[in-house]
Amino acid sequence: MNAVWIIAAGTFGEAMRRKILNVFLFVALALIVMGFAFASFSPRQEIVLIKSMGLGVIGLAGVFISVILGINLIPNEIERRTIYTILSKPVQRYQFLCGKFLGGLMTVLSNIGLMGVLFVLLLTWKLSQFHDPFLGTDRDILKGVLMIFFQLTLVSAVALFFSVFLSPFVNFFLTFAVYLLGATGILESLGTPGEDKNRLTVQFFQLLHRIVPNFDNFNIQNPIIHPDVHIINETVYIWQNIAYALVYTAILLTLAVLIFDRREV
Repeated sequence: MNAVWIIAAGTFGEAMRRKILNVFLFVALALIVMGFAFASFSPRQEIVLIKSMGLGVIGLAGVFISVILGINLIPNEIERRTIYTILSKPVQRYQFLCGKFLGGLMTVLSNIGLMGVLFVLLLTWKLSQFHDPFLGTDRDILKGVLMIFFQLTLVSAVALFFSVFLSPFVNFFLTFAVYLLGATGILESLGTPGEDKNRLTVQFFQLLHRIVPNFDNFNIQNPIIHPDVHIINETVYIWQNIAYALVYTAILLTLAVLIFDRREV
């Protein structure tokens, strides 16, 4: 495990120095601050817009950071030939992959953590001006950021899985395609039987729907933005989705290790 954490720390330090990730972070932080410029609306409308924009920016920026980081974790090491130096030491391939994944995840966590802290502080200040319990609390935002993090954990795992056998260019589009398919519910719609649908086509999309991670499960923005909307057994729902993300991530990492073990680098 010591080797895993050393690789993770090195990956984290290297990723934090990448300019493109910092650009995404600073643009996201600027958009979060700009979201608090809505002053011509009623208090309820203003808070709804602020919450919607803030969580949307954190989620979208997090996806871009996760994908761009994940698709380059393995190819960069191969291109610079540093992987040969690492694997020539007493480091197993599974340790290398796990270390790279954890380092990438630490980077994602630090980025959305910074965005989340800034957003919560600004929202707390804004809510203190209205003193209206129906506007919700800043604690609700923490739940949203938590769910975004586990969604991004799954996105990072998908990107890492593809990175062990695909080029970064192909991986970029494929990971985004998987994310969009899992986040929009289009597969469920295409897999619904109908009179004008081919049976084999419907079965294909039903199978795809079971394979592709359901990223939409992590979207709890509606009850956060509208406090009068509630999730039944919210705590159970959150823990179920955390477990879902962890299990799916473990499966993807296991498959990545199996493929990487058989690959010549």
